[in-house]
Amino acid sequence: MTEPFVQLEDEGILWIKEWMSNNSDIIAGFTTREGGVSLSPYQSNNLGFHVEDNASDVLQNRKHVADAISFPLDKWIMAEQIHGNHVQISKSNDSGSGAFSRDDAIPETDGLVTTEKNVLCAALFADCVPLFFADRKNGIVAISHAGWKGTVSNIAKETVDRFKQLSSDTKDIEVVIGPSICRSCYQVNDHVIRHIDAKYVDSYQGFNGQYHLDLKHLNFQLLLDAGVSPDHIHISKYCTAHHSTFFSHRRDKHPTGRMIGFIALV
Repeated sequence: MTEPFVQLEDEGILWIKEWMSNNSDIIAGFTTREGGVSLSPYQSNNLGFHVEDNASDVLQNRKHVADAISFPLDKWIMAEQIHGNHVQISKSNDSGSGAFSRDDAIPETDGLVTTEKNVLCAALFADCVPLFFADRKNGIVAISHAGWKGTVSNIAKETVDRFKQLSSDTKDIEVVIGPSICRSCYQVNDHVIRHIDAKYVDSYQGFNGQYHLDLKHLNFQLLLDAGVSPDHIHISKYCTAHHSTFFSHRRDKHPTGRMIGFIALV
């Protein structure tokens, strides 16, 4: 399986190759920690307001990303992200929510879906799994934030259900599973594993209360059960804990920054 992300020039952004063709009406990608103004431990391109970085630096970083992807910040939509499974259908009148401050982010939400052009659905990550969705036939895109809690509460299926609510057929849904922590870097205990259905036992390894969980693979399995074709699911090989180009909550063990995953119809 080839890596679905590619970096162009030195802009600190990974783009989803499949959706980059000249006739595509989608832009989608994932930022790295490079190219911003934040100081250590948020060095340098921290895009999260909630991690106690200097807010003016975060805003400057976001404006830089907005320029790099040619999508103004007042067209971004961001959610509160509470590690739940609520997926919100978003419209142009939500534009700007959460973009300039966390205070007005879409509340109690971890996934954003839209059918409208020129609005950017964006979410923050630092080990959790970014799930990018697109139905190019019907003009629907989404991004969902799947940490372990969102994964076991099946935000993947919840997002697919929003597509179906918008008259999408699962055979037309494509999904990219983005950079996130890998199995070898993600050790969890029984408290996490007991939330996982036994039929997904191949998503983790371990015993005596210590396990290594593959969140990417678990989301892949959940997407298959939600009806998405395996040929339409592309999984990034990037591990946020292995690669220093990313922020990693698990690796850094101290306050750290956040990357943004984004997707829009244009």
